[in-house]
Amino acid sequence: MASPRGLHSLFEYNEKLDKQPIIPGLIYDTSALVRDNLFTVLGNLLCQWPPRERYQYGEMLLPIILSGTLDELPSVQVTCQSSLSKVGKSCTQDLYDAEILQEMPTDEKLVETIGK
Repeated sequence: MASPRGLHSLFEYNEKLDKQPIIPGLIYDTSALVRDNLFTVLGNLLCQWPPRERYQYGEMLLPIILSGTLDELPSVQVTCQSSLSKVGKSCTQDLYDAEILQEMPTDEKLVETIGK
């Protein structure tokens, strides 16, 4: 599992080297495959991390994934929606594990949206 340590450096502008942030720049990459993989990887990271990291770094990663729902290509939009659904399921499980939810919803659509 990948660690979130150092993740912030992928979002920062480097004045010394005049380098733009890496992750935000990939949103606008001309290759649909790069954008698609970006949104898939970020969604997978959020799902694989423990709840503490998921919520700590979610505010950095979720806007990136959300931006992909407005991509010009429908296939990339679908990838983002799928990633968001997976993250929603993970968050719903977190709520259940923390005993905030008394029972897991049986409706799959509700499981996806309750944690969003």
